[in-house]
Amino acid sequence: MSQSTTSTDTDGAEPREPLDRARVLAAAVELADRHGVDALSMRKLARHLGYEVMSLYNHVAGKDDLLDGMVDLVAAEIEDPPAGLTWRPAVRHIAVSAHESLLRHRWASTLWSSRWPGPHRWRHMETLLAVLTAADFPDDVADLAFHAVTLHISGFTQQQISYRAQADREAELYDRFRSEVSAEEFPHVVAHVQYHQDQHAPHDEFGFVLDLILDGLERARTDTSTTGATVGHDPEHPSDAADGRHHGRG
Repeated sequence: MSQSTTSTDTDGAEPREPLDRARVLAAAVELADRHGVDALSMRKLARHLGYEVMSLYNHVAGKDDLLDGMVDLVAAEIEDPPAGLTWRPAVRHIAVSAHESLLRHRWASTLWSSRWPGPHRWRHMETLLAVLTAADFPDDVADLAFHAVTLHISGFTQQQISYRAQADREAELYDRFRSEVSAEEFPHVVAHVQYHQDQHAPHDEFGFVLDLILDGLERARTDTSTTGATVGHDPEHPSDAADGRHHGRG
């Protein structure tokens, strides 16, 4: 399914640029960036490329394979940490780069946990795990560290994108909030929302929470009393015994 597809128009025009898997995936990412992944179809993609829809199936098995490949193409943008960094700045570099990649392709964060990883996703996970292993994290802490960082990347990014999608309705949402939520009943909530409405200097919330995670991991890494029985795993809980968490979470 990796061969190129070339087509010549019937009027004798020059052949169109041949199709291959890389070109199909790149075009799909372009369309999803422009119109959203829900609007993407094999027919629209074929029209965008100037081919019949059946030509796409020489390069992707179907919509699921297309989506898997698109997410993996986004993962290809995640930068490896520069050589020579210690574990903490290395993990931070990986996480920030992944966050920025997902922000560039806002549709990808919702698919990140559900699509089967491709080679770039596996490499991303391998790099993060290698950094944690080289830092001499105990196995149980390394496992928790991996999931804490990757879940922060995907979860925080999804929330951030959701908030940004509603930015054009901000005034409307504040008005609704004020009409439905009273300071007498929910004084702390009202104060919190008022703070967000009043403050204009952006905070690096992603980096702030990431640093809190890294602080906690450093304490766990150097705490010689930390063992698998005390770090949060319940060996009798089925989700800790075999929950397949590594699939699609990196």
